Amino acid sequence: MAKVKPMDVTLPIACGVDVHKSFIVAVVCDASDPLHPAYFKKRFSTFTNDLIRFDHWLLEHDCRHVCMESTGKYWIPVFNVLESDMEEVRIVNPKWVKAVRDEKDDDKDAMWIVNKYRQGETKKSFIPDWTIRKLRELTRLRTKYVQQCTQEKNRLINSLTCRNYKLDMVFSSVFSKSAQKIINLLIGEDPYTKEDILCCVDSRCRASQEDILEACNGFEFDAVEKKIIAHTRQHLQFLEEQIRTLDEEIDMLAAQYKKEIDLLMSVPGIGRTSAIKIIAEIGNNMDPFYTADKLARWAGLVPGRNESAGKKNSRHITKGGKYLKPVLVECAWAAIKAQNPYYRSKFNGIAGRQGKKRAIIAIARKILVSIWSMLKDGTEWHPKDMDDNGRPRELSLRKAKRNFKTVIRDLLDLGKTKEEIAIDLVTIINQS
Repeated sequence: MAKVKPMDVTLPIACGVDVHKSFIVAVVCDASDPLHPAYFKKRFSTFTNDLIRFDHWLLEHDCRHVCMESTGKYWIPVFNVLESDMEEVRIVNPKWVKAVRDEKDDDKDAMWIVNKYRQGETKKSFIPDWTIRKLRELTRLRTKYVQQCTQEKNRLINSLTCRNYKLDMVFSSVFSKSAQKIINLLIGEDPYTKEDILCCVDSRCRASQEDILEACNGFEFDAVEKKIIAHTRQHLQFLEEQIRTLDEEIDMLAAQYKKEIDLLMSVPGIGRTSAIKIIAEIGNNMDPFYTADKLARWAGLVPGRNESAGKKNSRHITKGGKYLKPVLVECAWAAIKAQNPYYRSKFNGIAGRQGKKRAIIAIARKILVSIWSMLKDGTEWHPKDMDDNGRPRELSLRKAKRNFKTVIRDLLDLGKTKEEIAIDLVTIINQS
């Protein structure tokens, strides 16, 4: 019978932490003697003073390596306390350190984590430096505010639709100056006439006066609906002011990453706001992502692998990149509409085979791979397969070959022989 080789131990002293809302359970494993490892268990509350005592307790055991699950937001205070004194504080996804079912409690979970960590079986989550983390918090908050603005705008549009006011059919936007003046009349207490409505309309409005008056001929708002519209507009105004304030704070914090932001803005489809969001999510140092494929997998832009018995069950992309993936997809849509035809040519080629949805995900992945190379090498965007006209070189060669075949066919139709055409080609090549 073959002997089972024991797993290699990479860390002689390490700590596993099971994190909860009100307390943590820590287990330090001291394997200075590999045959008789010693385990030290202790429970701490999550108050700041107790977390500091936990830090001192680790130093007393000469432990400089800690591993814990990314449980909600509860791991963040623990990480902030330990970050300065530990050589490594590894945050791992709970699915990589999942304990055996029905054989678990807090102590066993912490012991399971430290054993998996010491044996090198945990995958480290990406935790950027402090400045990037603060920038990430601001950009994510801005994204939330923008989403809330969209919700409030939709609520206002729905209120108008329910009372059959068709302002969105005669104005470019319900939130234009002319439309907002008319809404003020509709929800106001004073009576108004058709002339009052027409006085609110800008002279540059393309809709006819008859259509505008017809669009404003709806059912009268009751008192409750008027209050809802007033609250919605007030909240929308507040959110827009908060977004402007956030933009100023984000610009101040992102000033130190001006070089990286300018590099990203050289990519078709990426503007300043998107560039700052991307930097906030992946940072400016690509060392944690050894390859571009690893970054793409972290962002959830690579097809998943679900294969059993030689049968592929699903190839859907993974769920990673909750905040990064939407930004890249938005940039991909902008890239295929940009003046540079590179990504548009790629998109058309993939969409013909796989459809537009898969094609746009593929373009988003290509953009992210380019970003990885640019931040890694500090170079501007210029794909290796792009020709002088901004098109993929492979597609340009195919087009040139098709044109060449067409010219040869036309010459044969005009009575030229193949030998004469070959002699002419040799002459042209020698002269060029």
